[in-house]
Amino acid sequence: MFMPFRVDCIASIDANFTQKRRRGKTTDITQAFFEHPETVFIPREDVAVVEKFVETIRPQQKKDVKGKGKAPAADEPDGFEPGMRVPSSVLAECGESFTAADEKRQKASTQFFADTGLMALLCRHDRVLWLVNMTSAGEKQFYVLALVKHFFEHLPPSVRVGLLYDIGCQLHRSCVKWGFLREYMDRIVFAISVFHAYGHQWPCQIIYHPRKCVGFGFSDGEGCERFWSAIKQLIPSLRVSGYHYRLYTIDTQVKHLDQKSLENLGSWLHRKWVLTQNRKNAAERDLVELKEIGITERLLRDEWAAQVKEQTRPNLRQSKNAADKVIGEILGLKQSLNTYVRQAHDLELMLESGQYGSYMDALEVQLQVEELNEKCARLKKAMSQKKGSLGVDGRLNLERLMGDNFLRNRVNALALKKRIRNRLCQRKFELEALERVYRKTINGMLI
Repeated sequence: MFMPFRVDCIASIDANFTQKRRRGKTTDITQAFFEHPETVFIPREDVAVVEKFVETIRPQQKKDVKGKGKAPAADEPDGFEPGMRVPSSVLAECGESFTAADEKRQKASTQFFADTGLMALLCRHDRVLWLVNMTSAGEKQFYVLALVKHFFEHLPPSVRVGLLYDIGCQLHRSCVKWGFLREYMDRIVFAISVFHAYGHQWPCQIIYHPRKCVGFGFSDGEGCERFWSAIKQLIPSLRVSGYHYRLYTIDTQVKHLDQKSLENLGSWLHRKWVLTQNRKNAAERDLVELKEIGITERLLRDEWAAQVKEQTRPNLRQSKNAADKVIGEILGLKQSLNTYVRQAHDLELMLESGQYGSYMDALEVQLQVEELNEKCARLKKAMSQKKGSLGVDGRLNLERLMGDNFLRNRVNALALKKRIRNRLCQRKFELEALERVYRKTINGMLI
């Protein structure tokens, strides 16, 4: 069972491809070197080390004729990848929904631009911690890894970090699959920034939405977007500047923004504190009202855990031998049921005769009989559900139905029906907050 832990600090990451610099006739990097004394840029050499490590560990991803990664076929079985709490099909759909997840997608031409953008790591208070100067056409994952690695190198070994990223699910998947950030994984909780979360699939939102993750509170993870807005006036002049001049100017602007935010930090903290207390008091009042009608906090947590388990369940997939798989499962359950029935019958005979085995008494035998009867009841229920999906009479010989075309089409149609129903339910949950606000507004107007 997954046990969440609270984080000690929260950081957000995002990339921006409007902060580009045109390619000059000469190599600007070799010109006169000057650097801001308090630069926030990670050295190119450190980024290059991470890039080489990623290219060594992870093979080049193949792409189809359209240039995108292929999603799992409809007849492939769905399930959970090791260490993940979201099905593989959902992760694939999230990856196709975001251009940031496609490292081969060109967002800035390297033919005309020497520097294609910036990637930033900010703290919870929207202050820049580190920047990376991007030189690739797409949003390569090694930039994120370089930022996170550099961040952890400046933290005590016990600090736990909540990391907000617009494709946090894909970053988590890569780290688990390829072993990136292995030494820090037990101290990271991945989440998705609020603005981008609603572009992900609903099962992904259940796991990675910061409002549903323990420890993130009302952090939205959009500090990077506010930072990009604060430095947008630099775009025209830095588009044609030199390499070192561009970095120096950005560093100077970052220091100015830090000083400006420090002057307003007191009012910012007061505003956030008042807002948080108001929301906390409202939530506590709701809990008290629910408790009065018999709904406890423990019950709400149990229901939420059940909802997470149900709505992150792997989707049923269509296949050519779908019915044969169900029949095989039913036959396996039937064999297990017969075994439990025989064991229960032997124990009941033991009770009638009064002759027990060594180190056994009547009470222990009775408990074993009750446990076996419960297992039999669960198996019978499971068999009944699977036979219902086939739509066959229990008196039929299931082994003779292997390869039946009608049953195969019936099971595939049922899988498609369940997927459509799940999508409708997920859409309903996504719009629930909006509908709740709409109903309150209408009621307020009527009053």
